[in-house]
Amino acid sequence: MATSRQELKPIAHIHVMNRKFAFILSWMALLTVIGCSDDVPHGKTAKPPERGMMLDENTLRVVIRWPGDDFASRQDVETRNKIESLVFERKVGKIISVGTGMGWMDIAVEVKDKQVARSSISEIMHIVAPTRKFTIE
Repeated sequence: MATSRQELKPIAHIHVMNRKFAFILSWMALLTVIGCSDDVPHGKTAKPPERGMMLDENTLRVVIRWPGDDFASRQDVETRNKIESLVFERKVGKIISVGTGMGWMDIAVEVKDKQVARSSISEIMHIVAPTRKFTIE
């Protein structure tokens, strides 16, 4: 009889482990569904936010086109760092974010006067990156 009890304990332990595993998998599935859901009605497509809406009214976004379609090279990042330094040194504004990828780089600058800042940033771009295509939004 002792051998049959010893055999039952591992089987009972396996059933408990299976229940725990099933519970964990159920929670993972539920969290995945909740995390991937949105508030867009069925059959409708979510619209991405417009770029202009993402920026504060006192923010300018410098968008620079880099060669290739990957992340910026070390040289490109050094160029961006020079642009940031000049923006700071010339008191054009405060850098609030930078980004790079897919052949593009952007710098968001919080400014007091958009007209003056736009002119200053354009001048900085012509000094630091004269051959690069860019826009100031």
